[in-house]
Amino acid sequence: MTLIEHEARVGLPRMWEHPKRTRTRRGGVVTSMVGGYTAILLVRQPNGVENSIRRQCASLNEAETWLDKQIGEDD
Repeated sequence: MTLIEHEARVGLPRMWEHPKRTRTRRGGVVTSMVGGYTAILLVRQPNGVENSIRRQCASLNEAETWLDKQIGEDD
């Protein structure tokens, strides 16, 4: 997956997968270089292109909760 390779190249710890996922949405969390965590939501479009939405969170729990809410909106 390109995103994990990119995060590794820029010096962030590798992204770990969030356990909750759907056919079109999945995500993970990386430790942020500025402190806290970055939640990364990956959304696959109908044409196969995958977009990422990032959110800075103060705690791992906040990041996981945000991902749960985003992923839960899908089918």
